[in-house]
Amino acid sequence: MKKIMNTPETFVYDMCHGLAKAHPDLEFVEKFKIVKKVDINEDKVSLISGGGSGHEPAHAGFVGKGMLDCAVCGDVFASPSQVQVYNAIQKCATDKGVLLIIKNYSGDCMNFNNAMYDAQEDGIKVDAVYVNDDIAVKDSLYTVGRRGVAGTVLVHKCAGAAAEMGKELEEVKAVANKVIENVRSFGFAFTSCTVPAAGHPTFEIGDDEMEFGVGIHGEPGRFREKIDYSKGTFSDDLSRRIVTDLEEDLKLKKDEEVVLLINGFGGTPLQELYILNNSVNKALEADGVKIHRTIVGNFMTSIDMAGASITVLRVDDELKKLIDYPVNTPALTWGAAMGEQAEAAIEAMNAIAKALNITPGAAAPAAKKAKKADKAVEEENAVYEVEGEAKIGETINTAAFVKVVDKMADVIIENEVPFCEADQMGDGDFGMSIAKGFKQLKADWATRKKGDIGQFLMSCSEIIKEYCGGASGPIWGSAFKYAGKAMAGKQEVNLTDIAFLMTEANRGVYETGKKSFGKGAEIGDKTLVDALKPCAIALTKAAEEGKSLNEGLALGAKAAHEGAEATKTHAATLGRAGTVGERSIGFPDAGAHGLDVIFNELALYIKNF
Repeated sequence: MKKIMNTPETFVYDMCHGLAKAHPDLEFVEKFKIVKKVDINEDKVSLISGGGSGHEPAHAGFVGKGMLDCAVCGDVFASPSQVQVYNAIQKCATDKGVLLIIKNYSGDCMNFNNAMYDAQEDGIKVDAVYVNDDIAVKDSLYTVGRRGVAGTVLVHKCAGAAAEMGKELEEVKAVANKVIENVRSFGFAFTSCTVPAAGHPTFEIGDDEMEFGVGIHGEPGRFREKIDYSKGTFSDDLSRRIVTDLEEDLKLKKDEEVVLLINGFGGTPLQELYILNNSVNKALEADGVKIHRTIVGNFMTSIDMAGASITVLRVDDELKKLIDYPVNTPALTWGAAMGEQAEAAIEAMNAIAKALNITPGAAAPAAKKAKKADKAVEEENAVYEVEGEAKIGETINTAAFVKVVDKMADVIIENEVPFCEADQMGDGDFGMSIAKGFKQLKADWATRKKGDIGQFLMSCSEIIKEYCGGASGPIWGSAFKYAGKAMAGKQEVNLTDIAFLMTEANRGVYETGKKSFGKGAEIGDKTLVDALKPCAIALTKAAEEGKSLNEGLALGAKAAHEGAEATKTHAATLGRAGTVGERSIGFPDAGAHGLDVIFNELALYIKNF
């Protein structure tokens, strides 16, 4: 791996700081990894989007006049936490309301939805739309549905224009949904991509192969096929296939108009994108489809993946006006807003002059940043120590339970890379996502060791929800929260208690899925529940049969292992591999595999304590 970077841990922070320093009208709120406008217009609807990093310039590159007001940045390919999103809503809320533009991925939906519910409870006017333009997930029966990909950029553009025109929240949402109903995308890839924390490509592919219908997270596509250059018409033939699929799915008719977006995945030269654009134009023209505007470049990437996606948006007079409306962002600029770049440069120079005590000029955005900086100093967290000696017999006391969770964190951190490697049918970031949360838990360890076992678990859940990436934050955080509620007031736990704890942890995962997607995961859906629920059932049965603590934990760990192994035979219908369905057969679910490793390590640790 060769990348311009300091460390994988600082990768996103360093990038966002660099972006803000290049564009003085933007600011980076490091604590919550938010890139926002310095000045939030109180007289318009605020637009917030975001998701995992690695898709640059999306989404922070679209913060500016005529598009977004704020982008919430997750780790690479991992959704931001609900805590991040909630704080973005708070910082950008106006009397006219906030609209969240969410890509239809499980982690994004969970975290943005939960943040929206929290903000609504606090009296903030906020609503959401869900982009699902990827037709590569064809006729999906999976709850997560079609993925939100490059079409998201056109949703940002039209909704941003509507907001800039002063439309109400309901009107801006209607515009966004109109774009979503009329936009379709399809992608292909020649290579995988390299997540900085993993250090190697997410999947292997031959030099003469391509992934057809790939997503934007390095996950596999609809199928793999050989590349055939022998006829000398590869680009034309590829474009013809994809354009036909897009037209059929959108039911596009002759003489209708579209906006065409040719989007690179980060590793494809512009010359090849223009070749692709030429081929796509020929295919659309042959079908009598008119092109209102063509946009070519890197807008929704997959780090360094070689490949591209084709997006078409059916437009009428309303959408054409919104598309053509002036825009000025780091990644997209046209119309009258272009003149504002010169104004921004002048303001920046005035700020420098003022700092040097030269003739004062207009206040620069950079100066406004300093005025608006959060000056509140957080009180140092008190350090708590659990009273008494750690003891494990037929019960586990609070001090020992703390050590068990500490061991769990160690197991997760040690397996960060192997857990990522197990996530071949997902985004390849599973190990990184959960390790980040448990690294933070250990860093903040002294402030978690307080109260009884229930309070301790609830305290852990706060860190996990905020720092575990993607869907792992809500899922694992809910598991700890429900387990904590179940153990409220307990200073020690026996096998019956642990069985109940695990049963409630599973219920937390189920309820989180149900709240986000209308359905909670069950055994057979190919998620971590395939290991978690069998473990809880085995523990319950062992407790009812009067087994010893170690016997029961061994049976629970065995059930988790068998459940995780069984996922190899399942087609994913939910979870990390839900979008690839039958292609996931033969591979274990990364979450279930992770719990298998964790539970077996903990059973052995407790036995030898």
